[in-house]
This record gives sequence, structure tokens and C-alpha cells, in this order.
Amino acid sequence: MFYIDFHTHKVPVSKEVVAIVEGRETWGIHPWKAAEEFVVPDLSGKLAIGECGLDGLRGPSMERQEEVFVQQIKLSEEVEKPLIIHCVKALDRLLQLHKDLKPKQMWMLHGFRGKPQQLRSLLDAGFFVSFGFAFNEESLRICPIDRLLLETDADEERSIEELYNNVANLRGINSTNLLEAMTKNYLSLFKKSLI
Repeated sequence: MFYIDFHTHKVPVSKEVVAIVEGRETWGIHPWKAAEEFVVPDLSGKLAIGECGLDGLRGPSMERQEEVFVQQIKLSEEVEKPLIIHCVKALDRLLQLHKDLKPKQMWMLHGFRGKPQQLRSLLDAGFFVSFGFAFNEESLRICPIDRLLLETDADEERSIEELYNNVANLRGINSTNLLEAMTKNYLSLFKKSLI
């Protein structure tokens, strides 16, 4: 049984951790870098496109961010890989793009901290939702286990094992059940087994 870190910027040291490392298992243009030129690499060894998305607080204009994001949505569809999304102060626009473009590939919103109402909007649209150490407790409690993902993101101090223990305690489930659920979600999202 493995601890799965669905979005991180650090390579794990434990053999019990399977990590989706930004830039190693994934490729994408972060919205903060949407003004930079980029070349799409060979994506055959990647699990997902991302992190990409929209940021209403930082980065180039929203028009430029959306242009680059839509390119990556189309790329996700073309190569049949899910999308890992960064979204800050742009949830309504993200949901509208999902509705308009009708993607077949799964979308995962990483680092979700929003309220239950926002969570329900994402779930209704078919998203997976990934939680890190900063989260709204009610949202974490009500997120269906088959759409829940866990991540350390850029946190250098804490481990994915610690997050799993926190979430298991908060949700009142045992760690083994949480590990099993995350393994199923990995397969559902990436269409690939862990082994």
C-alpha cells in the first residue's frame, strides 16, 4: 500500500510514497508563466498536463492566461491525459470554460481551500478535488471519497503521511481505507495502475 501525493514539487525519499512531481510526471505552463514562450515536449512519459490554469491575483493578463490555458486544455484532449489545474480567484471562469469546452479528459483542481458551495460546483462539473494542508474542514469532510485527492504541493516541512493521518482522523476513517481509496482514485484519474 502506497501513500499517493497527487501534486508535489519535491521528490519523495520514502519508498512508501508515490508522488506526481510537477515537471517530472507532468508538464504544463503555470498561469504565472503564461507570458513566456514555450515548446511542448514529448509527453509520452507524462501522467498529466499541468499544472496550468488561471490566477486572478498574479501573472500576466487574464486574457493571456486563458489563451495559454485553453491551448493546454486542447493538448490534454489530444494526448488523452488529465489536466492538473491551478485556480485562484477565477473559479467561475474555470467552470464556464469546462462547460463550454466539454472536455472528455478528467480535470483535477489542486490545492483546494474553498467553501462547500464551491466544492459542490466542482463536483457537479465532474472534477477531482485535491486538498493539501490548508483546507476548509467542512469541504474536506463532505468531499466524496471517490473524488478526493491529497497533495503536499510545495510544502517542504510536512509529509504526505502526516496529511493522510490528519484527513483520516478528520473524516473518521482508518488509514488503510483512505490509502485504498486514493489508490482507486489514482487509477480513475490516470487510467494507470501503480505497479
